[in-house]
Amino acid sequence: MKKILKILVLGLLLTGCVAVGKQTLEVDNKISDPKVIAVNVTNGGPWMREVERRLKQSGFKVLRAASTNEAIEVSGKKLIKYNEATTRYFLRIEAAAPTSFAHRCFGGGFNFDYIYGDLVDLQTNETIASIESRGYSEGCQPLAGKIYTNITKMVVDSWE
Repeated sequence: MKKILKILVLGLLLTGCVAVGKQTLEVDNKISDPKVIAVNVTNGGPWMREVERRLKQSGFKVLRAASTNEAIEVSGKKLIKYNEATTRYFLRIEAAAPTSFAHRCFGGGFNFDYIYGDLVDLQTNETIASIESRGYSEGCQPLAGKIYTNITKMVVDSWE
């Protein structure tokens, strides 16, 4: 009986550290535009490279920012100069996880205090899909979660 109780307590302790989270907003109408997305890679932590890599593996062209092209339109005698975005969709990720060597997992993962991902339509300025999570990421065996996988899946599932 004591052995079973010890196993149950150990199981509860281990599963209490696994990543938890959920997609909180889904795209109503799937996106039919080309798979081009800007990701805030330069503003994020070292985990942003993992998200970028997974999106590329899923067939997305990943841009560093929703940079602009200069466009000139002629209307009668008036020249109209404006900037246009090179992509319509932006993945914004906010996260907090200790990055020091002492806090890293042996497999290279992170223990996130929180991580939020928002897929934003830059044309309408609306969040069209979002996800939130916390806990251990991939690369934190034996407690590894699926944080990067879930963020990538949210983006992939938003397209047709």
